Amino acid sequence: MSSAEKEPADNAVAFIAQAAAVSPPAPEPGPATAPPAAAVEPSKSSPAVAAQDSAATEGGPPDTGDAAMLEARREAETQRNAERDREIVEEFQYLLEKSQQLFSGLSDLPEIGSKYWQPHFQRTFEVYTKLWKFQSQHRVLLEKAEHYGLKRWEVGEIASKIGQLYYRYYLRT
Repeated sequence: MSSAEKEPADNAVAFIAQAAAVSPPAPEPGPATAPPAAAVEPSKSSPAVAAQDSAATEGGPPDTGDAAMLEARREAETQRNAERDREIVEEFQYLLEKSQQLFSGLSDLPEIGSKYWQPHFQRTFEVYTKLWKFQSQHRVLLEKAEHYGLKRWEVGEIASKIGQLYYRYYLRT
């Protein structure tokens, strides 16, 4: 190795040794101190939450204006969740009604000789498939009494209708 290659390594070793020799001052006994502002990780939440967090770490009470803003945001989030839940229930009810209409329309089709039964079966299968996937994805919400109150027998009824669809399709083919 040349002296030029050894020099940076020697400087690094000397720097580390010097840093180890100088120990940081011991923290004062007492309550935990807050990290410096530059060391705090930026918050991914709203500025109001960040302000409340910084006030809490400084030991002071949160600003009442920030608390009101935080409460307003929580209320808005609750309203958005309630709106989303209502839309899910409405979509389920629509799919349920549509599937029942299409299923009852199958009995109106003639047993033999009609070329219009296949598109009707396909549409009914599509709606029941969508209904089955939808209720399985949102089962927890739909089972809550305050939203829809979906019962186990209603899920079984949907499964039974799908089985009847397959059977009727089998009889026609």
